[in-house]
Order: sequence, then C-alpha cells, then structure tokens
Amino acid sequence: MSTREEKAEAGVVVPEFGTRGKAWIGVLVLAIVVGLGAWAYQLSQGLAVTGMDNVFSWGLYIMLFVLFIGLSAGGLIISSAPKFFHSDRYATLAPLGVLLSLACIAVAGLLLLPDLGRPSRITGFLTSPDFRSPLVWDFGIVVLYGLFSAGYLWLLTRRDLAKLGSRLAFGTEDTEDGREKDRKLAFWAAAIAIPLAIALHSVTGWIFATQIGRGDWFNPLVAPMFIMKALVSGLALLLVTAILIDRFTQYRLPKELVPELGKVLGVFVAVHVVYLVAAERLPHAWAAEFEFWAITSAFLVGDTFHFWLWTVVGGAIPIVLLAVPSLRQKLWAVFTASVLAIVGILFEGVYLIFTGYQDLNIADAPGVASGTDYAGIGSDVWVTAGNYTPTLIELLVTIGIVAIGALIVTLGLRFLPLQPGGGEPVSVGSTERATANPDATTATDGGHDVPDEKTPHK
Repeated sequence: MSTREEKAEAGVVVPEFGTRGKAWIGVLVLAIVVGLGAWAYQLSQGLAVTGMDNVFSWGLYIMLFVLFIGLSAGGLIISSAPKFFHSDRYATLAPLGVLLSLACIAVAGLLLLPDLGRPSRITGFLTSPDFRSPLVWDFGIVVLYGLFSAGYLWLLTRRDLAKLGSRLAFGTEDTEDGREKDRKLAFWAAAIAIPLAIALHSVTGWIFATQIGRGDWFNPLVAPMFIMKALVSGLALLLVTAILIDRFTQYRLPKELVPELGKVLGVFVAVHVVYLVAAERLPHAWAAEFEFWAITSAFLVGDTFHFWLWTVVGGAIPIVLLAVPSLRQKLWAVFTASVLAIVGILFEGVYLIFTGYQDLNIADAPGVASGTDYAGIGSDVWVTAGNYTPTLIELLVTIGIVAIGALIVTLGLRFLPLQPGGGEPVSVGSTERATANPDATTATDGGHDVPDEKTPHK
C-alpha cells in the first residue's frame, strides 16, 4: 500500500507535492534568497537606500506590519470562535485558520527587523525595555502570540499526526479519550486566543494613537477600527486560501460554508467601512478647534486617494457582491470580494501612514534654517515636505519576508493534517478529482466525504 493510500485509510488529508508544488516552493525560496540579498545591501548602506526620510520615518515595512498583524489577529479570532462556541460546523476550518495566523504573525515580526535598521536594536526590548512605550508591549505580545499560535496549531492536529505515525506528534497517542481531552483543551485555548488576539491588534492601534503630534491618529476609536479590520482581513484571507488550496491541492473545502461565511464577511465590511468610519469622522465636522475638520476634509477632497481605494475597492464593491444572495452563492463572487477586502485593508494602512506623516510637525530641524521638498540619498539637507515612494530594495526585502510566510503555509499544508477525517477515505480538491473515488459523496458534516454504503471500502 502506498503512503497516499495509507493516509486515506487513516482518514486524514495531507496534500503531497507534485511538479507544480515543487516549482512553487522553488519560487518562494528564490524570493527569500533575493530578499536576504536586498536586506544585506540595506544593512551595508543604511536606511538611506529606502524611501523613508525625516518626515516619513515609517514606510512600507510598517504599512505591511499593520496589515499582517491584522491578518493574524483576525485569523485567530475567526478560527477560535467555533471552538469556543462549540460550532462543529465551522470547526473544520480552524486548523487552517491557525496556520495562517502563525504565518502572518511570523511575517509581521520579521518586518520589524529591516525597519529598525540594525537587527541588534531588537535586544533593547529585552535588555532595557521602556514599559511606557506601547511598542515594547506590542513586541512582547507578538512574541507571545507567535508561540501561542504554534502550540494551538499542534493541539488541533496532534491526534491526527499520531494517527499518521508522524514524528510531529511527539509521543501523543490517538485515542478516543485523548480526542475528548483535546476538545476540552481546544475550548480553553480558544478562550485565551480570542482576548489575546484582541489585545494584539488593540495595542498596535494604540501605538499610532499615542504618537505625539499626529492629529489624524489621535482617535478613541482606533482600537475598535483595528479589531474590525482584523476580522475583515482575517476572514477574507481564510476564504481566499481555502478556495485556492481546494483548487490546487487535496484539501477539501465544504462548499456549503462559502455563502454563509461570505455573508459574515459582508457584515464585517459594512460595519468597518460604513459605520465605524462615519462614527470616527462625522464628529469632526463640528470640531472647530484642533483642525480636525481640516484633517477630515483633506482626505475626502484632497490628494489622499488611498482612502477611496480603501472604501470603494475594499468596501463598496465587496458589500455589493456579498449582499446579493444570488451572487453570494457563486464561488468567484466570494473569492473576488475577499481579495478586494484584503486590498482595501492594505490601502487603509497606506492611507493611515500618509495622513500621519505627509505634513511635517515642525518647520525645520533644530539648528537648521532652510530645507527642501526632497532630499536624495546621502544628502544632509533637511526635508520639509512629506514625499514617500518605496524603493526597489524595500520591495525586494518585503517580498522575501512575505515569501517566508507563504512557505510556512505551504509546508504546513504538506506536513500537517489540517482537515481531519472520520476514519473514512477523504475526497480531494478539484484538480485531483479525476483520480478520486468516484463513489464518494459531497461532504455535509465538516469537510470530509463518506463513501456510499453500497460501495465496498477499498
């Protein structure tokens, strides 16, 4: 009996790499190597090779840090909710969601390294932390969150790993009593995961809100906004990934869950883009002091088109696609809406950085009497107006780091049983159905298929 048949007998889906899978890993490894080379060049030349300057001290690295922190937090909340509320119908997606959360928190943490300039600065968080700084708390939560996600993922998969005889089971045995124990442990792990994820992204939002002199970030709704966009992006990423791996691997996505999760995503997007934005901005229209209305009018009618990319591309279009019942039943519509929702959250992060940094807080640097609108690499001239465009080095470093996250997900799909079976053969994804058991029926109980009783077990 082949290894693949043995896994089918065990009732556990673990995709195997073919030519396309190996080619995909090759692309990711190449991107990582190129990214490491670009980072080495940045280390040798300094942050001058990036598009950041004295006005834009945060750039692409922090924009994507915010995005991936949200993806991770939202993914863990979405994955933990079925375990906490004992919803077995949606629990089949929990291991995949936790894997995505782990990969995203790894990407977010790695994005901090090139932004700090020198990796040695990271030791300052350990040797001399300033607990008055929200960044110290964020660093601690990121580390704790990553360790928790790894342990949570192992808890959800260890019994099936034991069934497969995998070394990753670390001595765990697959017994009915053990599975019942793990179900209880998963409940308590979910009870910890949800507030931990909320704390993670709330602290990230407070890092922005507590920056001195950034009027557009000083907002009591910043934490709820960050949590809501985490829910949007986390659920959207889970849907996009599940649909793609159902198409290209042996992972089986219960199709009946897609319209239901699409409806939930539509509600999340509407609350985030419509209600919370209105709750945040409308009071500014009556704020004569502190120039709050000037800030609001600037992004409504000014040059910050990122706001409209966020609210229209990432808000209005997904809401329309997900609000119409006939469209929501179509896989392409939910997939498109999910991709656009993630793109919208990305541009919300871009808008957040630009509105905070495009206006200089002070006219000149201390002791500097004059400046220019732009200072090139190596210039000692003080920049007096914000202008940021990511450089090729930043893009290559970022692509390399994101590739590490994609590699984590790919290896997780290969070596972890993310879709547990029930002791029966499991149907495979769309590209594998030509070789699947033709007598298998469509799953209705959580993703794994059960053969017809008249068909003998092979």
